[in-house]
Amino acid sequence: MRKLSGPRILWVLGASLLSAVLLRLSYPVPGWFPLAWVALAPWFVVLREGSRREALLGSAAMGLLAAGTCLSWQYIVTVPGGVGLSIYVGMYLVLFAWLARLAGRRLRIPFLVAAPVLWVGCEYLRSFLLTGFPWLFIGHTQFPFKAIIQVSDLLGAYAVSFIVVAANAFVAEAALAHWRGEASWRRLAVGGIFVAALVACALGYGAWRLATLEVREGPLVGIVQGNVPQEIKNELTMANVERIFEEHRKLTRELQDLADADKLQLDLAVWPETMVQLALNREDHREVPRFRSDIGDLARSLRCPILVGGHAEFGLQGTVEADVDGTVARVTPDRITMEDGEFYTLPPQAEPEGGRRPTRRILVREGQRVLQGDTLAEYVSVVHNSAYLFRPDAPLGEADRYDKTHLVPFGEYVPLGGLLAFFRQFVPYGKGFSPGPELRLLQAGGLRFGVLICFESVFPEISRGYVVRPDGPGADFLINISNDGWFRGSHELDQHLAICGFRAVENRIGIVRSVNSGISGIIDPAGRVRLILRDDLGRAKLAAGVAVGRVPLRQGTTFYARHGDLFAGGCFFLSAAAVLAALAVALLARLRRPPKRRATA
Repeated sequence: MRKLSGPRILWVLGASLLSAVLLRLSYPVPGWFPLAWVALAPWFVVLREGSRREALLGSAAMGLLAAGTCLSWQYIVTVPGGVGLSIYVGMYLVLFAWLARLAGRRLRIPFLVAAPVLWVGCEYLRSFLLTGFPWLFIGHTQFPFKAIIQVSDLLGAYAVSFIVVAANAFVAEAALAHWRGEASWRRLAVGGIFVAALVACALGYGAWRLATLEVREGPLVGIVQGNVPQEIKNELTMANVERIFEEHRKLTRELQDLADADKLQLDLAVWPETMVQLALNREDHREVPRFRSDIGDLARSLRCPILVGGHAEFGLQGTVEADVDGTVARVTPDRITMEDGEFYTLPPQAEPEGGRRPTRRILVREGQRVLQGDTLAEYVSVVHNSAYLFRPDAPLGEADRYDKTHLVPFGEYVPLGGLLAFFRQFVPYGKGFSPGPELRLLQAGGLRFGVLICFESVFPEISRGYVVRPDGPGADFLINISNDGWFRGSHELDQHLAICGFRAVENRIGIVRSVNSGISGIIDPAGRVRLILRDDLGRAKLAAGVAVGRVPLRQGTTFYARHGDLFAGGCFFLSAAAVLAALAVALLARLRRPPKRRATA
């Protein structure tokens, strides 16, 4: 490579940070997606030409800036969490850099071949490691480019990432050849043909799918979008619960007026996630019967079911405390008896539905001296983040509720709670939620649908789990309910919409989105956003309003829905194999070295 003027470190950092800036601009917002096709090239030049230290430094700088700016919405919720998440995602770029240099220098694999395989392998690893964070795949930048993303119904969003990274690798190789004075059509032809073939095949397939895709219209859905600040939801008082409920009841009546004005009969209405912060399954709770009755009245007024986000709770929550000083004489499963004959009843920790494990811990033993106020027993209930389907003509049953199965770590629960108990104080929902037992399909009007609660929409396997079922037909459409009020109208809302759009293409299924503070709407099976809810001022974010539209139904089952991440898993396997092969080569090279001769006098 020709010598560059100025300190070399400035070149390394400049090229790497340029890649980070270009990559950030390719994601929403602003979403200048064509930049993604060249964004990685400056950094790739550093990986190819720099020393090991330079590649490590450039990759760390690139990863931290790209992840930190793309995920800057996380700082709105928690600065330590935002820093930690940015470092975590950024380190995958460092991992990729190490793997790419290993493959090129140890195994002599052409960079143009190694780069897309290793990149997809790293994305796939991030999709499941530490519960998974499949956000900010480079393929997600291409959501506006409808022709290229249609290949996702074969190989998932990973296929788009593969093509984009291959294009970046070719640009980097062409730039290097030019700077070395080695540029020639013959040298670049093979790589150019490879990338051109990938792009042409993807575009050709996409054009064919867009031209031939048949869309069958489904139910008429009314979407309700509130604009509840997260500060209000975090103060879990009855006054705030009432306030949020009244806002959504008012919007639902506006929805009814809108439908009546256009002489439309809704088939389903949808509220966002956790807009009723009560355990709606617990009729023994004082306030719950009234809320259930009010929601039932709304369903009867609309003459259609209403999907409502709330909580579900099983078991008892609280403690049994000593009324006076004393000594424990006897402990049995149903009571604690004191030496003076007084006793404390220990109700059983009932499990009304299988699979849920509320706990009861007796904290004293026979002969133990206790003081007034000491805790004798502790009860911990199980709480779920749930979606309820209220019908106008039927009581609420277990089959009308879905409990979220994939929770947000350090947001809805603390992983390894015993080891990381310190972090419980930072979980927004107190003791946290528990995951639900299964992906349960709900039914309305003879059609089946799956509910993706918030973060679940970014996991391809959850959507596939609704579409391909071991127990019968899969979902006809999907509904994503979410509370994105956490992020105050930031670019997280646009990123979430784009990622959700990939689930529509992968499974050729329509998706309804009802999201607190936005962006709500309907996505068709080609990934086209056919409806966005806007308020009277035209705002989609930080806005409240209602909208009505038909959600398209799934027709058939895609290759990706049936077979899942065969392609991404294959790239991950090849990446792991490359590491093992490189280690083997290094070991063999060391074994073949002749032993050093000892110096003789």
